[in-house]
Amino acid sequence: MNTMTQDTSTGLWNSKNRKIFFWSILALAMILRCIRFATVPDGINQDEAMGAVDAWALSKYGTDRYGTFLPVHFTAWRYSQMNVLLAYCMVPFIKLFGFNTVTVRLPMVLISSGAVALVYLVGRKLFSERIALVAMLLTAVNPWQFMQSRWSLDCNLFPHIFLLGFYLLLLGLEKRRYLYLSMVFFGLTFYCYGIAAYSVTAFLFVFFIWCLWKRRLKFREGLLCALIFTVVALPEVIVLGINAVHFDRTISTPLFTMPYFPDSVRSADILLLNFSFAQLGKNAWALFSHVFLQLPDIFFNSIPAFGPLYHVSIPFVFVGIIVFTIQLFREKNIEKQTQMLALWGFLVTGIWVGLITYEVNINRVNIIFYPIILLCAYGIGLAVRKWKKLWPVVVAAYGISSILFFGTYFTTYAEESREYYNKDFMEAVAEADSLEEYESLYITGNLGWQFNRDATEILTQYVCKIDAQYYQGKSNVSNGRELPAYADRYHYIYPEQQAAELVEMVGDGLLVLYQGDLQYIDFSYDVVDTVGDYLLLTVQN
Repeated sequence: MNTMTQDTSTGLWNSKNRKIFFWSILALAMILRCIRFATVPDGINQDEAMGAVDAWALSKYGTDRYGTFLPVHFTAWRYSQMNVLLAYCMVPFIKLFGFNTVTVRLPMVLISSGAVALVYLVGRKLFSERIALVAMLLTAVNPWQFMQSRWSLDCNLFPHIFLLGFYLLLLGLEKRRYLYLSMVFFGLTFYCYGIAAYSVTAFLFVFFIWCLWKRRLKFREGLLCALIFTVVALPEVIVLGINAVHFDRTISTPLFTMPYFPDSVRSADILLLNFSFAQLGKNAWALFSHVFLQLPDIFFNSIPAFGPLYHVSIPFVFVGIIVFTIQLFREKNIEKQTQMLALWGFLVTGIWVGLITYEVNINRVNIIFYPIILLCAYGIGLAVRKWKKLWPVVVAAYGISSILFFGTYFTTYAEESREYYNKDFMEAVAEADSLEEYESLYITGNLGWQFNRDATEILTQYVCKIDAQYYQGKSNVSNGRELPAYADRYHYIYPEQQAAELVEMVGDGLLVLYQGDLQYIDFSYDVVDTVGDYLLLTVQN
């Protein structure tokens, strides 16, 4: 299989030019991801704010905002938890440069940029230098990889850490020290996203069975790998276990805390725990439609006109997957076949996640995109090899798609992001909190694009920099100010549901309302200020 060997060509693809291509592509990826990353998207997503507030508390007190000492899983919304690794990655940046959107998003920018280089290294290991550079360039301008790099959602760290473990696994087939190191990173995926429990474990189990069968690995080496992987992942596994069996007890150690979540609803997302063929069909359609048909997904994950991969990619993806699968089963060299099986397993793991996880969107099935990008590059290589005149057409198609995508992202999408990343709400709350003559704030649960009182609370905590110990009632000082108790100062309301009692509830306090909330106000009021679609109101005496 010629495309599975290294290039030895000269001319355009000589060694010197390859280095120039590599560093140029990496520089392009980093520049694109760094441009205005703190202001596009403009504002902050509520899940992003959740991880950030907990990271800030960790940087100050070694606890999350609830006071849990070094948790291996965040309480987050109480009923819906959050993975911790990305927040822990924020901590050193927050300690060095303060708590702000730059330090909150910087880890994802850096890790995603590094993953572009990792794609090259994996591609060079599995295919050829040319295909590796094509895959690297595809990743540098890829809509999914670019968009997820610019906001700090906990689960978006998962595919990057898995990719690093995967590359070390490939190296480890030749040098065992890398194999053992890969187990550390595979174990760390458990702290990126809960689906690691039934995806990473399945991937490693099947792959090691193959390696033992084909004598690519000794049993004691596999046993040591399993031990390292288990030790790293064990605290999170214990969290999953005590919550699955309703152990009703948080386990505290001198090093970390493994919390119990009595109100958790996350297990409902896993088909294996709530199986039905109807749901399996819905899950399969969600996977196929969002990944392969690239139908519209939620605002945070893709721009419909471009999809997560660019629509021009799909024929090459299918060609790459089909031909690669055929070659995998035809390959006679066990060493090459084992490497190929690893990538094929990477792809199948993504498909498995899509089938087992409740009606996935792009961020829920993000593990699938790296193998797809690599196989897309492989498909392009096959097509160009057969029809050499196709190369300028492919370059032009991706060039035009990329220019249009980035043009749209930094203009239309940037403007639209203000609403979905809650920019006006945050500015209104920040202004309200700065007005010292009001001891109590009554803040709407209406964000315009959703009604979510929990979201408005965490966004308030983020933008007002509410200290964790103030939130816990251990201090009356927050952000350098002495304030009434948290529960007395910050109130989160649904005006539609509480209209009758609102006038007595607010009293001398300050209301922060969405414009659409005014229809539920049946008392006279004074407008203190207007911020975008939000108003700061007081009850008229």
